[in-house]
Amino acid sequence: MSKATTTVEGFAAEPRRSQTQAGKDVLTVAVAHTPRRKNRETGEFEDAGPTTWFEAAFWEQDAHAVAQVVSKGTLVTITGQPEVNVFTKQDGTTGATVRLKFATLGVVPRAQQANGPAQVSAPAPAVSEPSTGDWATYNDEAPF
Repeated sequence: MSKATTTVEGFAAEPRRSQTQAGKDVLTVAVAHTPRRKNRETGEFEDAGPTTWFEAAFWEQDAHAVAQVVSKGTLVTITGQPEVNVFTKQDGTTGATVRLKFATLGVVPRAQQANGPAQVSAPAPAVSEPSTGDWATYNDEAPF
């Protein structure tokens, strides 16, 4: 027996809220991954393959907690046991979604780049943030 886990980091799509027939609240968070490459002729980046969606469902109390801190564009890390779902899109092409079962989710705090020095935005309640040090001036620019 093996236990495979997959971790994906990316920007969340708008979380989807739903309810089961039994009335249980469910929140699904999805992150898209589209391979990219730099076109040597134009110097621009372009899609290099189909988009794969990674999604995780959170139930009841976890759904409510995640809904308070995740919205479209939130940088998240999701880890779980992968289950691949292959489907046919409306245009007839094949698509895939990777469901991450038994998932955990972390919100990645990001610096706001408003007129002035970078300030760390308020993190999710479940995420602890260093209170002092260089983190207050962190930004997401490439280090080189």
